[in-house]
Amino acid sequence: MVESTTLTTHQTASEPMPAEHTPPQQSQLGAWAQLVRLPNVFTVLADVSAAYLLVHHGPSPAIRFILIILAGVALYWAGMILNDVFDVEQDRAQRPQRPIPSGSISLGQAKVAGWILLLVGICIAAISGHIPAGDAPTTWLPALVAIALAIMIIAYDGPLKKTPLAPVAMGSCRVLSFLLGASPCFAIAMGTPLFEKYLLGIAVGFGVYIMGITTMARREAEGGPSSNLQIGLVVTTLGALMLAFAPQLNANRAVWTLPVNSAFPMMIAAISFPVVLRGFRAVREPTPMKIQTTIRIGIFTIIPLAASYAFLGAGPWWGLGLFSLTIPSLYFSLRFRVT
Repeated sequence: MVESTTLTTHQTASEPMPAEHTPPQQSQLGAWAQLVRLPNVFTVLADVSAAYLLVHHGPSPAIRFILIILAGVALYWAGMILNDVFDVEQDRAQRPQRPIPSGSISLGQAKVAGWILLLVGICIAAISGHIPAGDAPTTWLPALVAIALAIMIIAYDGPLKKTPLAPVAMGSCRVLSFLLGASPCFAIAMGTPLFEKYLLGIAVGFGVYIMGITTMARREAEGGPSSNLQIGLVVTTLGALMLAFAPQLNANRAVWTLPVNSAFPMMIAAISFPVVLRGFRAVREPTPMKIQTTIRIGIFTIIPLAASYAFLGAGPWWGLGLFSLTIPSLYFSLRFRVT
C-alpha cells in the first residue's frame, strides 16, 4: 500500500536487478519477511498507534488498541503480498530474485496468504469496534474504514499502479491507515461527521506526504531529470506543512500536551527537514542513489512523525515509545528491501 508496496513506494518497470539484502538461498521465514517488506511494517504500527493515542490520550481501552493495530498490520501485509502477486510476470523478467519468481514462495501460497490477510484485517477491525470495553460504544466504523482500505489496496496493486493515479492511491491508503487507528471508539451517528476536522487534516497530511514520496520514487531506478522529482518534492513538503498545522483545527486544544501554535509545528519541521533537504539535493543531482536515499529516509520518517502525534495526545513516554520503532525498522532494512 504506503510505499510499492501498498503502503510504500512505486517501483518502475525499468528497475534494474540489484541483489536483495537477503542471500539467494534464503530461508522460508526470510522469504516471507522480504515479501511483506518487514522493515516497513513499523511505519504502520506507528501511524495506527499514533491515531489511537491521539484520540484517546492513551492506550485505553487496551483490547481495542491491540486489535486495531493487528488489523492495520494484517491489511498492510496483505497489500505487500498482493503487490508481488499482481507483479509476478514483471518480476520474473526483471527481478527474478524476488520471493515468488525465485520459487522461495509459490504464487499459490502468496495468493492465499494475501487474500486471507485482507479478510482477516477486515474481520479484526470489525471485532475491535464490538468487543466490550468499558464505556466505549459499539461501532461499525473500524469495519467500514478497513473495507475502504482493502478496496484501495486492491485498486493500487491492480489497475492503478501503472497510471498517473498511483501516487494518489498510495496516499489514500495511508490516509485510511491513520483513520483506522482512530476509529475503534467512535460511534456512527446520523448527522454527525465520522471524524473531526483535525483528524481528517492529519490523515490527509500523511496521505499527501506519502503521495509526494511515491511521486519522487518513480525515478528511483533510472535517475535523471524528471518533473516527478520536482512535483514530488513540492507535494511532500505540502504534506509536512499539513501535518504541522492540522492540530490547530481542533477547537479543544487544552487536551494537547504541546502548544500546537508553536512547539508542535517546530517539532514537525525539524523531523521533516532532512527529507526535504535530501529531496532538494536529489532534484539538483538526480542520481539513482540520491533519489533512493531520499525515498528510504522519507519512508522511515513516518515513524517520528507519528511519534510526534503520540506525544501530542498521550505524552512524551508514548511519543518516545513510538519513536523507538525506528530501531527495528532500520535494523531490518539492512537485511530486507524497503521497496
